[in-house]
Amino acid sequence: MPLVEKRYAEALTDVAAKAGKLDEYQGDLQTAAGTYNDISDFRQFLLNPEVGTDEKKQVISKVFDNGLMKEIVNFLMLLLDKGRIKYLPGILEEYIRIADSKRNTLNMTIISATPLLESQINSIKDKYRKQYSANNVKAALIVDQGIMGGIKVQIGDRIIDGSVEGRLQDLKELLMK
Repeated sequence: MPLVEKRYAEALTDVAAKAGKLDEYQGDLQTAAGTYNDISDFRQFLLNPEVGTDEKKQVISKVFDNGLMKEIVNFLMLLLDKGRIKYLPGILEEYIRIADSKRNTLNMTIISATPLLESQINSIKDKYRKQYSANNVKAALIVDQGIMGGIKVQIGDRIIDGSVEGRLQDLKELLMK
């Protein structure tokens, strides 16, 4: 992730936290980034170097003035002024990560060989919520038949491997010693 995305996200998160509006800012930033990502003509217009910044600002105003908080519209204008609008999707990702940290929300990925039941997912989330003393847990679910059975849990850059594949690999390494 480029440093520019992190810096803008940190600044925006600080402003949102001071205003007590982390969720509101995140929702509006998601709307803006979603529009940017989903509407290619809009994105190409904003990225076009032949179109002046003032014209881009007018379009941003027309598109978002009635739907987004003034602070987010101003943030988009700042990104246009600095030539950094292309970083909007990455800024959103980083904003969510930082905001979740401020909310004490744990983000994890659960990788299993087969789809899990809701009760199994909740059990895994509860275990790690307690272990990490988190207020909340967000879990992304991935089905990967290559792990043969069991689960892997990824939290940040840490992977807890409880898969059959991982256990077989551990056994192989032990036998090779």
